[in-house]
Amino acid sequence: MRKISQMTTKTPDLLALLRDHADKHGDQLAHVLPDRDITYRRLWSRIERGSARLFGEWSIREGDLVAYVGRGHPDSIVLYFALLRLGATLLPLESVSASQIRQVLAEKKPKLLIQDHEGSITGMTGMTMGSMTGSATYALEALLASLSHHDPVLIDDPMSRPSLFVRDAAHDWQLTSLDQLCTSLPAIPRTSFIDQHIFTIDLLRNIVLPSLRDHQLMQFAATDKVPGTGS
Repeated sequence: MRKISQMTTKTPDLLALLRDHADKHGDQLAHVLPDRDITYRRLWSRIERGSARLFGEWSIREGDLVAYVGRGHPDSIVLYFALLRLGATLLPLESVSASQIRQVLAEKKPKLLIQDHEGSITGMTGMTMGSMTGSATYALEALLASLSHHDPVLIDDPMSRPSLFVRDAAHDWQLTSLDQLCTSLPAIPRTSFIDQHIFTIDLLRNIVLPSLRDHQLMQFAATDKVPGTGS
């Protein structure tokens, strides 16, 4: 429960919960990668690392737009929360065609492009997405590849800020806040398995966000589901 201007809301403060999970449930698994287990302690550490790199090395500031092109990799959740803390906005383009990617990027003109694997998008041979828009381009793994010692400037009350583009029933892009997404979450997650999409209202509200709220294990089609031993 959160208090805003003396009013109480039933929307959970998910960022505060994730920090709390790192302290109280730090050894519980959030998900697994091919080379390591991601506990809730490590998940929060990766969110902090992502915020530091985005701010200090990739020059992302409040109000900037960052596009993610991929197929439901769990580190894109880290990217979302890292951007949320900075007051930046995420435009997720998951499992869409190259022509659709070109169209949306030309329209939205993000400052930064991040993709699951550098140069891996079908139909982009001979050009990079960055060259199409003038945006800097990085692989998602570069966000968390090493420690970043920068001190990012974080915004107040990031939960209420519209910070994520989602598509509505008419397939138009709409901005939504984490507060809106956390409204009326189910008592328990619908399932623990997430396929090639993460950033739809249905999957966020019924699987991803309640799983994070309840410090539960999530499984992703985009990664090896066999627990690793890396650190």
